[in-house]
Amino acid sequence: MFLVIFLQRYKIYSIINPIFLFFYTFASLPNKNTAMSLKSIVILAMIGCLWHSTAAQNLVNMKFGKPTKEEMQMTEYAPDPNADAVMLCRLTDVNYTVQQKGFLVDYHERIRIKVLKPEGARFASVTIPYTILNQEKTGPKASKMSLNARYFSVGSISSSSFEQAGNSVTEDAVGTFVEEDVQEPKATAYNMENGKVKKTKLRSSDIVKEKVGDESYEVRFTVPDVRQGTVIEYEYTIHSQLFYRLRDWTAQCDMPVAFARLEMDIPVYLAFNIEEHGIQRLNCTCTTSSLTYKLESDFLAKPVTIQTNHYVCVGRDLKAMSKDAYVWNINDYRAGITAELKSFSTVGTPTFSYVKTWNDIDRILLDDEDFGKQLNNHSPLHDEMLAGNISSIADEQERAAAVCRLVFNKVKWDGKYDLWPENTHKTLQQSKGSNADINMLLIQSLHDVGLNAVPVLLRQRDKGLMPYNFPSLQKLTTFVVGIQLANNTNVYVDASSAGGYLNVLPENLLVERAHLLTMGKSGSSVNLQKTVRSQTMTIVNATLANDGTMSGTQTTQYRGLSAQHYRQKTGKTDEFAMEATEEEKFTIKGDVNHDTIHIVPFYMPPLAKNCFTSDKRLMPVEFPSEMSQQVVVNITLPEGYTLAEIPQQVAASTPDKSISGIYFVSQTDNKVQIDFQFKINKVLHQVENYDKLRGIFDLFHKCSTQSIAIKKL
Repeated sequence: MFLVIFLQRYKIYSIINPIFLFFYTFASLPNKNTAMSLKSIVILAMIGCLWHSTAAQNLVNMKFGKPTKEEMQMTEYAPDPNADAVMLCRLTDVNYTVQQKGFLVDYHERIRIKVLKPEGARFASVTIPYTILNQEKTGPKASKMSLNARYFSVGSISSSSFEQAGNSVTEDAVGTFVEEDVQEPKATAYNMENGKVKKTKLRSSDIVKEKVGDESYEVRFTVPDVRQGTVIEYEYTIHSQLFYRLRDWTAQCDMPVAFARLEMDIPVYLAFNIEEHGIQRLNCTCTTSSLTYKLESDFLAKPVTIQTNHYVCVGRDLKAMSKDAYVWNINDYRAGITAELKSFSTVGTPTFSYVKTWNDIDRILLDDEDFGKQLNNHSPLHDEMLAGNISSIADEQERAAAVCRLVFNKVKWDGKYDLWPENTHKTLQQSKGSNADINMLLIQSLHDVGLNAVPVLLRQRDKGLMPYNFPSLQKLTTFVVGIQLANNTNVYVDASSAGGYLNVLPENLLVERAHLLTMGKSGSSVNLQKTVRSQTMTIVNATLANDGTMSGTQTTQYRGLSAQHYRQKTGKTDEFAMEATEEEKFTIKGDVNHDTIHIVPFYMPPLAKNCFTSDKRLMPVEFPSEMSQQVVVNITLPEGYTLAEIPQQVAASTPDKSISGIYFVSQTDNKVQIDFQFKINKVLHQVENYDKLRGIFDLFHKCSTQSIAIKKL
């Protein structure tokens, strides 16, 4: 019985052939000689199976500094024979230590890559992002994502006491200048030359550090002497004082990953919400462990032991996932984890909640001097709006539009998205600002003309999805303006929507889950993807000559997002309206074969290209927005000509009606009419529906590019 328990304990019971159990039962018979002999055999077999299980785990070479013979001779990665490189092993260790200014968290990365084709040499170039936040910096542009004591009613959080195992120490838990730093990376390229392994190491002079944003920095290097057949190894450590902000970990990348493991030891004082994501899933566990440290600031202090939560996440045989034109952020679908601080505690003091609910986030923002307090201020444009009698406009949407025109004419968007706004008087004085700067001025101005306007919090689509299982302040990147009308409907606007209108937001802000920040009551979630469509209606009136020349006028009415795109394309971004109209004359030429004219009737084919030609797809399809397009072509035929054949009418849709279309050709006397309609009624389409999506795109692509035949009677 002991052996069975042993096998179950080491998770190898399932790989044992039932014959072994038969032998073990037989070995338990009264004949002692037979029993002892068979038991010895069974024990040896069990040891062999245990060795087999351990060997299977150790197939991954986790020893860095000496690639195996198999790794050096590898020419193809069997799960993905077309791969130009494969990440053989990635080990990420996250460990906490205690420093004079509080916790320090280290991220130690070790990576081994095999270059299989010349194109795979691109993975020799490595970029390591890191952050430096300055809490002493004055003004609203100082980072609000740091663990700032004003967001907590915590009293003496800066002199926290850690007591365990009979020892106690006192340290500052929150520093004033919190930063990350990258310890100098080490990298080596291994190549086979004349039957021997040649090592080429990265030089310090090849490492570049650069500031790339207000608080964003990068370390970059390229491993030398990398070519087809090279094994690359590199490692680095990020030392971070941002102990309250765990870095996202993504196991997948542009190349397949044979093995990736994340290990985190997090003190129990820090409670994090942790969410796993990705199409391929990781195997994650959490157990209890401990951390022993000795304070650097007190040489006489005794070592202290504190409990930790030990997380291990493992991914095997992960597929390559590259950027895609129809996915906003590839990391949304790559295997990985994201986390956010939920609470912070010390022994003998209450637990200090950071973010548990959206109400907590609302409270933090509404109590903030640079955010919530500004919502209650009058607009610096108050007198100008009063003089313009804007508040007397009866229609609320027209009143809101008038305010938007005034604000957007006074202050121009500088191309940046932000969550934390400047003082609105400063924004007006500078005549430019981020979308947050201008949106705060817009909210104040809308309040001053009697409209209820609130921030709508979100994360831009290209930055990735918000977590599903917990609210997150850290992941928020900006806000738009929600205007609550008397008829219980909302309209939305953003300063970055140049050439737009009410409810016309840039596609990057059309998120499915935005949060309405409502003062005095709980906020709610809103789907911004349902607020606007891209609508295009085109009428073509043309005359066909017997030499195959078709001339006419094309008139297009744009509405919603398509109107914004048209104004941006034509430099008319100062206009603030829902619709736009374009008219142009054209001439196209068909092919004449004897007495028959073959011509594509669309001057600009509405679906000129089918972007979905791959047989299979790994990720969902994310369209920029919902859309509808209709093109009606009216052709006057030459005298004595008629349609050689009326094309078959097409009407098709996906089973859920999320994509649909119509193609119809008719003739009355010498007039031919072609009606083409195509609609996308849903932004997100799951992988299991890809075949149907691809099929309907292919069908209507052919309809919009096929020619019709006109023959002489």
